[in-house]
Amino acid sequence: MSSAALFQVLYQNDVLFHIPGEVISLVPDKPVIPETVVVKKEEPAAQPTPEIVKPPFVPASPQPVTAAPSIPDFPKLNHKVLILIDEPKQREMLVSEALFLDNVLKAVGHSSENSDILNFSYLAGPDARNVLSEKRINYFITFGVPLIKLHLDLLLPPYTPKQVEGIWFLLTDPLPVIEADRDLKKKLWTALKQMFPKS
Repeated sequence: MSSAALFQVLYQNDVLFHIPGEVISLVPDKPVIPETVVVKKEEPAAQPTPEIVKPPFVPASPQPVTAAPSIPDFPKLNHKVLILIDEPKQREMLVSEALFLDNVLKAVGHSSENSDILNFSYLAGPDARNVLSEKRINYFITFGVPLIKLHLDLLLPPYTPKQVEGIWFLLTDPLPVIEADRDLKKKLWTALKQMFPKS
C-alpha cells in the first residue's frame, strides 16, 4: 500500500490543515479502498473446556505441640564452693594439679573435699544459670573456662574477684598455666584472699 493511500485511510474524514477562504468538504470525491490481502487461517476445532472440580474444604487438624528439646541439667552440687576446670583429654585432674589446687584452697581455709570440682569438657549440661538463680553456691572459681560458655552474661576481668547477688566469682587461667608461673600464683593468692577473708 502506498503512503498516500495509507494517509487517506487513516485520516479520510479529518481536517489536518486549513487554508483561510477555502471551502472544506468532508465527503471525499472518490472513496479509496486500500489494498488488503486476506489470509485465511484454519481455526482449530473448538476443544471442550475441562470442568475444574474443587475438592471439598477440610479444616486442617491442629499440629501437636512438640516440646523443645530438654537441656540436660547442671550436675547436682553438694558444697558451697564450685570450681570449674577444663581438661578435654582426661576426666580427672592430674595428680600434680589436684595437689596444687588442694594446697591453694587449704591456704584460704577450704579444701578439695568440701568443694565441687567439675570438668567443663565432660559436663552434660553446661548451662549454669539455674545454679546461680537458685543460690546453690557461695563461691564460683573457674580455671580457664570463660563464663559465656556457661551461659552467664557477666563481665569479669581475670584475677579480679567480684560479688554478684551474694555469690563470689573468680576467673583465672588454667591450673597448669598458673602452676608453672610464679606471678600468676601471686595473683591467684591475692584474689583468693579477697574472696575468703580470714574470719
